[in-house]
Amino acid sequence: MLTIYQSVSLSLKLLFLAPISYSISQHQSWQCMKITFNEYIGTLVLNSEIFSTFATKKKLMRQIIFIVLLTVSIAPLWVFAQYEVMFSDNYPPYNYSDENGKLVGFNIDILVAINDLYGSNITIVGDNWDIINEALDKGDIQAIGGANYPGSPDNNYIYSRSAISTSHCFLYNTQQLSKFSLEVLRSTEKPIVAMWQNDVLIHYVLSINPSAQLLFVDNYEQLINTLDREDVTCIFAQRVGSMYYAEKLGKENIQPLEHRILERNMGFKVSNDSPELAEIINNGLEVILANGEYQRIYDKWINEYNKDPNDWHNYLKYIIITGILIAGLIILLLIANWILQTKVRTKTKDLQQQLELNSHIMTELEKQKIIAEESDKMKSAFLANMSHEIRTPMNGILGFADLLKSADYSSEKQAEFIGIIQQSGNRMLGTINNIIDVSKLESGLEKIQITEVNIKSIITELLNFFKPEASLKGLTLTLNENNRASSKSFYTDEYKLNSILTNLIKNALKFTKEGSIEVNYSVEDTLAEFWVKDTGIGIPQNQQAAVFDQFVQANFSHSSGYEGSGLGLSISKGYVKLLNGEIHLESEQNKGTTFHVRIPNNFTYIISSNENIQFPVSDQPILSKYKIIIAEDDETSFYFLKEVLKDIAESIRHAKDGLEAVELAKNHSDTDIILMDIKMPKLNGFEATKEIRSFNTNVFIIAQTAYAQESYKAKVSDAGCDAYISKPIDKQKLLDIISKCTNQSIS
Repeated sequence: MLTIYQSVSLSLKLLFLAPISYSISQHQSWQCMKITFNEYIGTLVLNSEIFSTFATKKKLMRQIIFIVLLTVSIAPLWVFAQYEVMFSDNYPPYNYSDENGKLVGFNIDILVAINDLYGSNITIVGDNWDIINEALDKGDIQAIGGANYPGSPDNNYIYSRSAISTSHCFLYNTQQLSKFSLEVLRSTEKPIVAMWQNDVLIHYVLSINPSAQLLFVDNYEQLINTLDREDVTCIFAQRVGSMYYAEKLGKENIQPLEHRILERNMGFKVSNDSPELAEIINNGLEVILANGEYQRIYDKWINEYNKDPNDWHNYLKYIIITGILIAGLIILLLIANWILQTKVRTKTKDLQQQLELNSHIMTELEKQKIIAEESDKMKSAFLANMSHEIRTPMNGILGFADLLKSADYSSEKQAEFIGIIQQSGNRMLGTINNIIDVSKLESGLEKIQITEVNIKSIITELLNFFKPEASLKGLTLTLNENNRASSKSFYTDEYKLNSILTNLIKNALKFTKEGSIEVNYSVEDTLAEFWVKDTGIGIPQNQQAAVFDQFVQANFSHSSGYEGSGLGLSISKGYVKLLNGEIHLESEQNKGTTFHVRIPNNFTYIISSNENIQFPVSDQPILSKYKIIIAEDDETSFYFLKEVLKDIAESIRHAKDGLEAVELAKNHSDTDIILMDIKMPKLNGFEATKEIRSFNTNVFIIAQTAYAQESYKAKVSDAGCDAYISKPIDKQKLLDIISKCTNQSIS
């Protein structure tokens, strides 16, 4: 068991810690003081194995209380102790005076951290190295910082634990030497090495290469600048200090060797009269090493200048930058890969769709090929039928015309021949009109001309027209009306409705050999319905779906031995469609066919009144003689008109083109009538009429044209014509128009 005297001895050792305990009591919380104090008490107790000597905790507490009371009673002797520590003012980055004259550096911050930790009254001063050593020898100061430990024991001073380790190394200029090592120095003939004039350093350099030439310098700046010389191989100096000045001078091309030599420990050299200061420094170093303050100070002052050339920390920023670039490149590659995959997927999808479309197109092409082949056959039949339908009436016209010229026939026979010629001409005219109508429907040029119509009148006129033909064939043609009360007028295209019903009745007459034909119709506010029923040959079931196709119907007509173009049903269907109507059939072979047509009341599409041009005729005889201009580029047509008008004409002048017609009208202002052909060279009939109307508004102009469309009536009216007649010109109709002109314009 320790005696009371041993305990007192331990307490005396704590006298050195009295200033620390006082500082803790003044500057730290009770908890911090408690922790710090207990640490040191615990250390002493552990070192003395007190726990093994005290029998009970009660005895241990009495012993600790005794020590604390003894320490507290002695502590005031040290509370006001003053310490002065000096440093060299020219040893960067360990300790030096900055541009403002302030003492800074690694060792300064270490001592300041210790002083702040314990609250000791330590004064820090800087001066020349020789001066501070002399002051310590005289006892003017208590310690110096930045002192290297001697190689042998020194009984005159106390050396603190090491604050940092220093070393020397070789440094070279990378612009002069791409690579440098001790082997390069050893093998170079008479290398020049710049260094301090120091026996130890000189001996070490010459031990590596005895032929080395030494270049001595007085300061670090001079030392670093010698590396700019091409003849200087390297420098040999303290590593951290050299690198500090290399950075200060902007010499980024200076690199140290990894090989370190002459390593020495640097710390504090304390007077033997101030052992408590040495204890404070040693304990403080232990604390700041433990709490991380030392590392912070090291990183601030030393770390940047003490890295090995191959230390990965030197390349950390490059590693980070490279990593960022690689990561960015990977991200870009991933994005590019995603984009490419997206494009590939999209392209694959497009290709699949294209393949499906191509497959569909090929299927459709195959269907269209079959249809085209069938159509080609039908067109061939159509052309054959058209050739037949045109040549047959032409044969009658030319043949009977030749008979009239070649021999003398009785008047009755001549009249018969002329009738055949007229009949053949009408048949050929019907064929041509059908071809024109089909062409216009296929090209989309056909337009509707909506006007108010009298359906009953149209039906009545058609029946009156076809009854003679039905009677000749021994057929009964009847009309059945099923009209409901209608409060609205009916509006549609009269020409197209007439054409639809005409084709259906003609079709029934053509394919009915015996029996009857019934025409039924019904008119309501919103629509009109028509039925044409016959007892003819009927249509086979397999051909009913195609009877409205022009080439199929033409082939059917031709191959069955029935005359006609076979285009009537196709034209009827086209006109019904233009009028937004419906058409269908019911048929049974050898029993007959019924065609159903439904036409809406198009009162919302009524055209302006000037498009419904009516040219009334008169039964009054023509008594006057007129001055007439015939504008016609076709000589045959002019000759025909001249013969038709010779009995009522005072004079007839011929204009072969539009410009000549205008000139004749100007030169003969007393002209009564102009027959204006619409299609002429140089100036067409529309343009010529407008020119004439600019200087003569009284002359009566009759438009004559081979165009049979109803839309031409509106156009000729807009151009300034007073009347309209289509080719081939009917003599009586022309004379009726002139008669009307006489009643209105000629006095």
